[in-house]
This record gives sequence, C-alpha cells and structure tokens, in this order.
Amino acid sequence: MVAESNPARRHHRRPQRATDAAEPGAPRGKSPRPRRRRAALIGLAAAAAVAVVAAPLSANAGAVLEPEFPFVTIHDSGVSLNSSASSSEGTAAAPRERAGQAAPADEGGIAVHVAPTIGTTLTPGAPVTVSVEIENATAESLAAATVRLTRSAEAIDEVAELDAWVAATAGDEAGSSDASDAAEVVLGDAEARALSAGSVTSVAFTLPPNSLDGVTESPIIGLGAELLVDGVVVAAGADVFANTNAPTGAPFSLALAYPLTVPADATGLLDAEQLETWTSPLGLLTRQLDAVAGRSVAIAIDPRIIASIRALGTAAPATATAWLDRLRGVPNEVFPLAYADSDLAIQAQLGLTGILTPTSFSDALDSANFTGGDGDQGADEGEAQGEGDDAGDPQGDGETDVTAEPSPPPGEVPTTEGLLNWPYTRSDLAWPADDTVAAGDLEFLQAAGLTTTILAPGNVEPAGEGANAASTINGSSAVVSHERLTAPLRAASVAVTDTEWRSATGRLVAELALGAGERTESTTVLATFDRGTGVQASRVSATIDELATIAWSQPVSLSAAIGAPPADRALASLPESDARRSNIDRMVRTEAEIAAFATVLTDERLLSGPTRRDLLALLDVSWIDEEEAWHSAVGDWLLAQRNTLGAVSVVPGSPINVVSSETGVPTTVLNALPYPVTIVVDVDPSNGRLIVGDRVEATIEAESRSTVRVPVAAGVGSGEVSLAVSLSSPTGVPIGTPVLIPANVQADWEGLGAAVLGIVVVLVFGIGIWRNISRRRRQRAAAAQSDAAADSAGADASNDASDAPMPPAASDAGSTVSKPDVTTGAPASEPRND
Repeated sequence: MVAESNPARRHHRRPQRATDAAEPGAPRGKSPRPRRRRAALIGLAAAAAVAVVAAPLSANAGAVLEPEFPFVTIHDSGVSLNSSASSSEGTAAAPRERAGQAAPADEGGIAVHVAPTIGTTLTPGAPVTVSVEIENATAESLAAATVRLTRSAEAIDEVAELDAWVAATAGDEAGSSDASDAAEVVLGDAEARALSAGSVTSVAFTLPPNSLDGVTESPIIGLGAELLVDGVVVAAGADVFANTNAPTGAPFSLALAYPLTVPADATGLLDAEQLETWTSPLGLLTRQLDAVAGRSVAIAIDPRIIASIRALGTAAPATATAWLDRLRGVPNEVFPLAYADSDLAIQAQLGLTGILTPTSFSDALDSANFTGGDGDQGADEGEAQGEGDDAGDPQGDGETDVTAEPSPPPGEVPTTEGLLNWPYTRSDLAWPADDTVAAGDLEFLQAAGLTTTILAPGNVEPAGEGANAASTINGSSAVVSHERLTAPLRAASVAVTDTEWRSATGRLVAELALGAGERTESTTVLATFDRGTGVQASRVSATIDELATIAWSQPVSLSAAIGAPPADRALASLPESDARRSNIDRMVRTEAEIAAFATVLTDERLLSGPTRRDLLALLDVSWIDEEEAWHSAVGDWLLAQRNTLGAVSVVPGSPINVVSSETGVPTTVLNALPYPVTIVVDVDPSNGRLIVGDRVEATIEAESRSTVRVPVAAGVGSGEVSLAVSLSSPTGVPIGTPVLIPANVQADWEGLGAAVLGIVVVLVFGIGIWRNISRRRRQRAAAAQSDAAADSAGADASNDASDAPMPPAASDAGSTVSKPDVTTGAPASEPRND
C-alpha cells in the first residue's frame, strides 16, 4: 500500500447539495422548487434573518442564553456551538435557497463532515458533542456562513433507508432544488467564520441528552450538516452512526487484507538510500508494518521489498535488515503479491503463456557483500510456502516454519530463488487491481498456481443477502470483498483529520451494525484496504483497533474467509482499456527483443534481468491512478530499450578499393554497453565481383570500438559492389541494422594471364615429354622383337648341325687347321695337340 509519502490526498467526498427552507423543529420532506421570480425576495429575507440571529449571538458570546438559542464560543479553529434545544422541537431554521450542486473537495469544492467529537457511535439519552468540519478546497475565499446541524427524524433500520439519508445531501445531479425524501430534524445553528482558500475549520455542537429522542430504538442514527451563506446552502454532508443500543444479532465474521507496498516507481529494485529512508523509525515501511503487525489483518507484501534488502547483502542498511527480521516474526497471515505488485489481469488479457516474474538479480549482486556473515542472505530458500498449520487463527499465527537455511558460502551470491523465497503463510492467492478482471483471467491465474483470486465487489454481479465472501465463479475459486464495508474502510484509511476519520469509521460500524441486526446466521465477509495514494498508517491501525471493540463483528483470518462455504457468483467482465493493453503489449515485445539481444553477452542475465524487473515495476497497479505519469515513464523506458538495442552496431565507413585477389574488408564495430560482447560479422556482396570468405567472430570490449576484417576475394570483373555488413550473436540473433559499405573492385588481369600462360607451358612440355616417352617405348619394343627372332634362328641351326655326319679326321693333326663353319658362322676350333 502506498501511504503518506504521496502528498496527494484521496478524499471520499459525497456530492454537495442545497436545501430548501424547513419548518422549525419539523421533519423535512420533499418541498416544491422555488420559482425564479421569488429568488430576490427570498435572498433578502434570508440575509435579514441571518443578521437578526447573528446579532444577539455575537453580543452574548460566552453567556448562557434562553434554551431555544445556542451557546456560542469563538475558537481559533472556527465556531463551537453547544445546543441546548430540545431535539423533539428543534430550532428555527432560516429560509434558504438551493445553490447549484457543489463539487467534491478533491475536485475543488467544499466538503462538510459531521461526526461525534469522541467515538464513532451514538448513545441516546447521553450528552454528545458533535463536530462539523468544513474544508474549502476552492480557489476562492468562503464568506462567513451558518452551520446547521440536523439528524434523521425516523428510524433507519434498512439499507435503503441508510442510503436515502446519506444521499439526502446530494440533491439531483443537475443542481435542482428538489429536496430529498429523507426527513430530518434541525438540532441547531451556529456561525462559522470566513474561510480562505484551502483552509479547514470546525464547529462543535454539544447536544443535550434528549437530543436523540425519537430515534432511541433505531439501530442507525443519521447526522447531517448544511453550510448556508446568505441563506443559500452551498455545501452539505450527511453521515450515519450505529446506536450503541442496537441489537447485536449475528455478528459478521470479518477478514481484512492490507497491501504492504511502496510508491509506484520505474525501477524494479529498491536502492539502499530508499530502503534506509523507508525503514527508518518514521519511514514509510516502518509505519505500515507498525499499523498491521499483530493485528487481525492479512498482509499482502510486494516481494520486491524483500528481494531488494537481501540483494544488498552486508551493504543493506541496518534498519532495513531489522525491518525484514521484524516482518519475519509477525503473527499475521502473510502472502505475496506479484513482484512489484504488477498487473496480473493485463498479463492474462495479453495472452501470455504465464505470469511474468524476475529472471535474475545477478547484475545487482556483489560477491564482496556476501561474506557468509549475514544470516539473512539466502535464508528461507527452499522453505515450504504452503498454508500455515493453523490457518483458521484470526491472527494467522499458525506455526509457520521460519527456520533459515544456511547462507551461501563466502563470496558466493544468492540465487534468484533464494532472494525471493519467504516463509509465506500461503502463496496461492492473486490480488489483481480493482475492477480489471475479464472473462478468462481467472483460468489463467489458476493455471499459474494462483488458485484463489481476491476480487473487488464491482468485478462480480451482486450476490444475495448473507452471501459469504468465498465464491465460485465459472469453476474458479475467488474471495470477493464486501462493497458496503470496503468503501468506508478505505475512506477511513485515507482520512486526514480526526472528524473525517470518525465520519468514515462511523459509516463502517453502522454498516456492520445494520447487517448484523438483520441476520440470524453469521456471514464471513472480507474488506480490503486500498493500494492507492494517501493511505495513512495511523488511520489504518486506528480503524482496525476500533473494529476490534464493537459487538457487530468478530475478526477472522483470510484463510477462514476463503474456507467458508462458497457462494455461486457471476463475473462482471471488466477488461482493461485498449490503449493500456496496446502499450503493455509493446513493452512485453520490447522486453523479449532485449532478452534475445542479450545473447551477445557471456552472461545474458546481466542485461535481461534488470529489463524484466523494470518492466514489472511499470506494470505496478499503482500506476493505474496516475495515467499521465505512467505514460511518461513508459515512454522513457521504451526509449532506453531502443538505445540498448542500438548499443552494438556497425559504424558506417567510407568506400573501399579492392585491387588484389585476396584482401579483408575492414569493419568497425561499436560496443556502447558496459559489458564485453561477442559478435559475428558477416559481409554480403551485391554481385559476384567479390567473393566473401567465412564469417568472423570477434569480442568487443566494454564501451569501445574495434575493427574486424572479413576476408574477401576479387572476381573476374571490375566495378562497384555494395557490401551489406551485418552483426549477429553467437546464437544467430540479428544485432542492429545492416550497414552498406560501397566497394570498388579492380579485376586482377595480370595474375589471370600468368595463370593461363603457365597452363599452356605445362601442356606443351607435357605433350613433348609424352611423345618422347612413347617413341622410346616403340623403339624398345621393336628391338625386343628383333632379338627374339635372332635367338629363334640360332636355336634352329644348332639343332641341324648336331644331326649332320662328322667330317673325316685330318692325316696330319699337327698341321691341320680348323676352318670356321660357314653354315653357322661359329669360329673354327683351335687345333688340339694330343
């Protein structure tokens, strides 16, 4: 819940009215519309009557007058009037006209509140002091006026009668002079001093014991006040209060839920300075926890608060760690909201696959802050998050296991789960923003594990009297807050003054008293505090304490309200606006682009983690009431993400000349990120004059630029080529926009000619060598054939010679000389000497 940190105040004002003249001391009902032609005469008569009454009042200030006249005392804060007139007879009321309907104070009008000075109930037969508070929220001063105090003339014992009395000050929306149907008794008049713009004053009426005669048996008593200037009612207010003598009947079993949050912000992690301020003795978070700790109210906490304190480790402010320890020890029921209280309904209506959650905190963790000495870091990791053992206990004080697991080893940072885990009483509840749930949303939440949804009364069709808060809607479980109790509860929590708080709390108690008196069986209902701005922690605690003292309700836990017999209800489908869905859809798609782009990092969580957390912060439901500021914050976030997506890019270069067969295209890559990136550079030529080699992977240091060369080769032609240089991550995700670099290619003709000539020379020499080899092979084959023929002829001759007869022997052996054999050509044998 966003508390007093925002100076804007949310006033739950009732429309102002103007009233007709009434007979003194008589009940006032519906009167005819005054005619325009009598307006001047009535105005003069009213002015005269005021002058006549004011003269003796001022002359006898501080003196006791006759019973039919009020006792007037002037105070710095305004006029205090103690009426001693009989309530049955009343006092004379000056004739008055109706002014046009006044605007509520928070829209620049005049607000009037009436309530007992002490307490939030009325006791007939006892003296009572009533305070009427007037706030001039216009830009002009308000003249001195007459304050007229009235009460209901008849018993208020039905809801319709209560509504009629409260609406009695509204008149019709067109500012007509028709009086309401609710009868009233004038208790007295008093003078109020002039009010400057923006100021507040109060007038006190002390009523005698018989002032409430006639309504002593009424369970509800109505009080009203009118502010008349020159006889014209310029503002009015009416409130209702329980009669302490009203029957108890069947008291309501009342469960309360309180959202413990921080103001809407564009960052998904709270810094140390914020935490130190908000957890100081008078800080926002301290006041909120003071208001609800140990009281009968369930606490719905934003997990961002817990994670932000834990993420700082030993660097967390001492007040923050003490606050976290205190939260761990409260006996209340505690359940988590969505991270950063992000809008759950819009996520369902966008058709996402699941609820968006933080992906990482690694960018925010410093290992030096986790030395193992801080017992909270990583505590509760892996603890059971189910319902406490004693779910029906009004304080939610079942014995939930809060034993902390060991801290991470020194120097080791906690995991995402370790930062987010907490010993919640239950973690199956969803609490969307009021009146934002559409058809199909409950099924989406149930599929995400949030089996029970807290719904605003405007998001369901009205149920029958006596219906429990527990409901079944199209098969889904829900618990619906009570409309007639939630509205005054929230009005009391934002009250700025005591009178305003007693007025709102009195209405809350009156609603409980009227409902309890009409029932014979107890009904278990739920009322919820608002997440909106202006919530006052002191008013929250005072309201809870006041409810604990009355007899018309008894406190129960939220789990008891959920577990009561459910009522069948129908959902009133209220989808969020098309403009909001369109903006958030764009944000979700941009966040997905960042997640893909982050693959250029060694640890992509350094970039995707904070982006997801900041997205969730911008989905905080508190932004819904600050539409203009939200649009500005969303625009800034989208611009920052576009800058991130463009942080790694190719720097456009001048034209290059390619004159050699193989060269490199110089490409300058810029990295504006605070982390090193790994990219893949690819070059795509527009024609075949250049042939590109393989892609090049390179690492660019943080916040620097580097030149990467991609190998290319010239083709066979000369001319201009456009080189499309693009980047991608190692996983193939395109990075940035391709850049065109012009190139002038000069074909390498000399190299080509030399290659052709070399080929010709090789062919010529090759052919010559081949021919020589072939000729020699033929010659060798012919010689081989000739030798073979000769060998064959010699063999035949030898065979013939061996078959012929031997010649006769010579007579003289010593003188005989052998002649060669003419047939075979063999040499003559040497002569032998025997």
